[in-house]
Amino acid sequence: MPFALAFLFFHRKQYIAEVLFQLSTILAVLANTLDLEYFKFTFKRTTSDLFTTKGIGSDISSLAPQFLTDYWYLLLIAILLIWGTFKLYSLSRKEELPKLKFIPYLLFALPTVFIWGVGFRGGFQYKPLSVMQASQYTKAANIPLVVNTPFTLIKTFNKKALEPKRYFDSKEELNALFNPIRAYETDTASMDSLGRKENVVLFILESFSKEYIGALSGNESYTPFLDSLIEHSLVFENSYANGKKSIEALPAILSSIPSLMNNSYISGEFGSNRIQSLASVLKKQGYSSSFYHGGANGTMGFDAFAKIAAVDEYVGLNEYPNDQDHDGNWGIYDEPFLQFTLSELNKKKEPFLASIFTLSSHHPYPIPKEYKGKFPKGELPILESIAYADHSLKNFFSAASKEDWFDNTLFIFTADHTAQNMSAEYGSRVGIYSIPMIFYKRDSELIGRNERLTQQADIFPSVIDYLNITDSLFAIGNSVFDEESSPFAINFINDTYQLIEEDLMLEFDGEQSIALYRYKLDPILENNLVEEDSLNRKQMERRIKAIIQQYQEALISNRLTP
Repeated sequence: MPFALAFLFFHRKQYIAEVLFQLSTILAVLANTLDLEYFKFTFKRTTSDLFTTKGIGSDISSLAPQFLTDYWYLLLIAILLIWGTFKLYSLSRKEELPKLKFIPYLLFALPTVFIWGVGFRGGFQYKPLSVMQASQYTKAANIPLVVNTPFTLIKTFNKKALEPKRYFDSKEELNALFNPIRAYETDTASMDSLGRKENVVLFILESFSKEYIGALSGNESYTPFLDSLIEHSLVFENSYANGKKSIEALPAILSSIPSLMNNSYISGEFGSNRIQSLASVLKKQGYSSSFYHGGANGTMGFDAFAKIAAVDEYVGLNEYPNDQDHDGNWGIYDEPFLQFTLSELNKKKEPFLASIFTLSSHHPYPIPKEYKGKFPKGELPILESIAYADHSLKNFFSAASKEDWFDNTLFIFTADHTAQNMSAEYGSRVGIYSIPMIFYKRDSELIGRNERLTQQADIFPSVIDYLNITDSLFAIGNSVFDEESSPFAINFINDTYQLIEEDLMLEFDGEQSIALYRYKLDPILENNLVEEDSLNRKQMERRIKAIIQQYQEALISNRLTP
């Protein structure tokens, strides 16, 4: 290609070269400009999974007009940048260049090919540059500044989700460091005074960052209902999401399978693996299960995953009876959809499991016209919709508390992921995963604030443990009620892993540790202790290697069940 372009350029037959230049420039500028705003949601450069995720195509086409309305200035920036590059290109063509013959072409092209080849590879090493190698030159949080979006798109296109790691040859050593098989045994199942098995209602709150909940963050609150409920709940104050996208949340929450790879579990090559889930385990105990989401059926592959996870019933936009409640973007406003969900739950035979995924606090953050100006706006566009979603929860609970099944139900509240941050603490590599984890059952012993480290992947084993169900699980997480387990939280972003244990956070690039922080004392992660604290670094490095290897071997060999 470089030889052909050079030949065309010096022969004044630049039409093909010019088309290639203009096309590649337009695509590169558009990709980089997109991340000026999209990065605020994902904290990483866009990768190819944006275009391979199930259901994303229809979402993009339906939401494109709204995105262009909200972020019109990005299009203007892109047009100016493209115009500027074309202008510079046209100026370069005004210079008269000497007519060269074949030998000069060759003498020019050969070193050009060599220089470009070495440049693209980043040197003479065995493998070309990867996104992960940026961590050698900067902090993990700054990797997106070192790379660019066209680079990450190319590097992740058609790439295998996993490049298997084998850190330990001994299975005994591996299991001693981390064993994902959890065995729960009990003599009696959890029942109320009437002999009923407890229902479970799990709320997955769209973009509910811990920072927005005043009772948890200590900041101004946009969730007065959750604040009041927290006073009567068991609250884990040190809780984290396993990913930065909604599509990464469901496998972690329902099946204790975080997405420790560039592709989400749902849209990746392992999405059809046989798995366990809350629904499949509770089904053996006589539970029915349902999943409620006000968005279009098929969005993000939620309905497909629900089916794989053995959920009996998926209820989405198609099943909602009134089109007048559509928000004009994603689906049904939270308040009417939650009331509809309540009416559906009232028809259920106990015991039941219900997973409810809210919607309105997703960009573009719509709220009904009648509520305009009634909620605090705050400094971020999302905050008004957070307050509306909280109001919708209040109305749901006000009505649900009058139902016979309410007192026999465990309610769990968490978030799918965080959104934009206001303070530096919640913008750190730890803070961008900080979410609520709340367990509520009226007039129960589930009350108080707990400093135990928790993650989304803990919910599945925690519910099974709480309900006193005898079973074996494959789970990356631990039960929050198991005091003998070693709590941790794990994430993956920008081709680096992150392990949180006690007051330490380790960043690991798959080969070596690149950072270690005492995140409680250093919430914005300024003091890297990776060289100073070799003892903790080595211990945590062995643990994260074991987690990665167990996770990868289970996915590749389709062993996500005991």
